[in-house]
This record gives sequence, structure tokens and C-alpha cells, in this order.
Amino acid sequence: MTTPASQRQRVRATDSKERIFEAAMTLLGTRAPEAVSVDQIAAAAGVSKGTVYYNFGSKDELISQILDFGAQKLMDELSRAAAGPQPYLALKHMVEFAMDFVASYPAFVQLWMQEQLRADDNSDFSTTTLHRQVTDVLLQVLERLVRLDEAEKFPVATTIFGAALFTARMRATGRAELARDQVISAVMLTVDGLLATRPHATS
Repeated sequence: MTTPASQRQRVRATDSKERIFEAAMTLLGTRAPEAVSVDQIAAAAGVSKGTVYYNFGSKDELISQILDFGAQKLMDELSRAAAGPQPYLALKHMVEFAMDFVASYPAFVQLWMQEQLRADDNSDFSTTTLHRQVTDVLLQVLERLVRLDEAEKFPVATTIFGAALFTARMRATGRAELARDQVISAVMLTVDGLLATRPHATS
């Protein structure tokens, strides 16, 4: 059966975005955003300059649009992991994916944090879109596992998010003593502590 032209176009567009994102993350991992040109990103991705603009907008919007695309990649996989039938394993798989995502794209976390600070020096980190999305998904899984007081929910989810994010970023800088499995186990100690001290959720 012939694939509809509209579907082929969506596949090509998604493939181009992936290639541009991969190329941008590689280039931005070694130099400042202002030192990376659209021409360089296009050449590294093997696409035209026009394709970069078509997928990610103007030069001024490029970094924020690429970060939005990366954030969506992260959220899609975290949401998929969160849907697992066993909440403890779902949380562990989310932490594992987050660690591996940052290992693959260390520039993403660095740029994302810089963009948040640059957007508003007085902004509250905990209200940024990606942080809120991740903590919301974490809470959905945590609520299937343990019963938390309302005042505990956001701090607990933020602690797990922060531990995974920042430790993964440190690992990406070459801290050999931070072995992947050990870090994942350390992050999950927070969850183990909740299981030991809080009532378990009822099915």
C-alpha cells in the first residue's frame, strides 16, 4: 500500500528535526551559542540552511526552539516510562532514561539552565515549563506508590528531578566516580525512604 504524501512529508520533517537537533547538541557542547552559526548547524546535519529555518524558526529563536524540541523528546520518553504497570520500576526507568538522555546530550541541560536564568534573573526555577512537566509526571507515578501529604508532593518530586538532572550533568563532564548504576541507586534511595516511612498507595 502506498504511503500518503502527507505522512511521508511528516516523516521527512521529523527526520530533519532529529538530525538538526543532534548536530546542534554536538556543536553547542563544545562552544557558546553565539559562536555557532546556522550554516554550521546545517552543514553538520546535512541539510540546507533553509531547512534549519523551516524547522526551528529564525536565528534568534533557534536555540529556544531546539531546546523545546529536546524537552519534548525527553518528556515523550519519560511519559512512556511512567505508564509502566509497576510504579517503582516505572520511576527507576524514568531515572535511567534521564541519566542516559543527559549523557547523550550534555549540552541540552547546560543550555536549558542558561536559558532559564537568562529569561528572567528573578524567575523561580521550580516554575519553568520543563521542570513543571517532569515533576507532574513524577507525581503521577509517586501517587501510585505511596501516600504523600499535599505539602510534601512538590518538594519530593523536585528533589528526585534535581538529583537526577544535576548528577547526570556532572557525570557528563567526566566524573568517573559517578558510575551510572550507582547514581541511579542513590536517586532511588529517596523513593526507598518514602516506601519505608509513608503509607503505601492502595490500588
